[in-house]
Amino acid sequence: SAVAAAVASAVAAAHDEQASNCISESATRQFQFLADAADKASPSVVNLKVDVQQRGAVIGGFGGTRGAATGSGFIISEDGLIVTNAHVVAHSAQMGGRFGQGAVTVTMWDGTKLPASVHSMDQQSDVALVKLTKMPAKPLPVASIGSSALLRPGEWVVALGSPLHLMNTVTAGIVSSVARQGSEIGMTDKRHEFIQTDAAINGGNSGGPLINLDGEVIGINTAKLAGQQVSGISFAIPMDTAWQVIKQLRTNRTVVRPYLGIKFSTALPTRRGDSSEVRVVGVSPGSPAEGAGVKIGDTILQFDNKPVSRLRRESGEVMDLNVETTAPPRNVRVD
Repeated sequence: SAVAAAVASAVAAAHDEQASNCISESATRQFQFLADAADKASPSVVNLKVDVQQRGAVIGGFGGTRGAATGSGFIISEDGLIVTNAHVVAHSAQMGGRFGQGAVTVTMWDGTKLPASVHSMDQQSDVALVKLTKMPAKPLPVASIGSSALLRPGEWVVALGSPLHLMNTVTAGIVSSVARQGSEIGMTDKRHEFIQTDAAINGGNSGGPLINLDGEVIGINTAKLAGQQVSGISFAIPMDTAWQVIKQLRTNRTVVRPYLGIKFSTALPTRRGDSSEVRVVGVSPGSPAEGAGVKIGDTILQFDNKPVSRLRRESGEVMDLNVETTAPPRNVRVD
């Protein structure tokens, strides 16, 4: 009948509309990968407010102007260790001349405020650790640490922190470069490379995490290029580099850097395929390299049986080098 046909038509239309809404909702959820990554990492991100006291007229003391520096950080252990940039805490107040006694206020992602102090820092790498002095009632959310080794230009990344005192800020962009040298961006005192990104990083973001789409920390937000003609050029310390420093700071509160005792230059790929080579242009007297028999003019082909284009290793490790001289290549051990 006509009535039955009308009812059937109405039911079909309602079903189609419901199906369309489900598809739209599903598509919306499907493409919220940036929000999903931020949701996973955000609870471990904190804001840091650090007491600063400049030297005044009091001889040997800090009787000058008091103030506060702010930055960001992220929790790496359940006992309250927080990673941040050294430049965020470098001017922390020193009570009685003792490092790290200046008050630090940690504000959690949910607004909870906790006291802390500077545990240790390494200014050369711009990495520092802050330790909570009072623990919250509930367990601390700990950041998931990823690897920066396999990052590629063009990958999505998310920057978390508190730029310009704006708590819980999330910005996103892509990896612009995975190995920007410090000398390229005016940081000649920094020997490590930087991740370049167009994710917005501003004052107060320093020390916060740069995360991948799995919500893992792959970098520490550190700096941006400023200027009227500059936009979207920010930098982060690669997590693989930072983690070597963090491990030493946790254990020793200081960093001992590797020493080979050679000066070298990187040669472009030649007859050996795609791999670059490291050529020795100087050997320090009495150095581990000299003791192992490395000489000026040698070319380092392999590093622990792997093709090598640069020398970087954790302090204290024994290294096997495959070295080519005018004679056939030979293996030497440097320790």
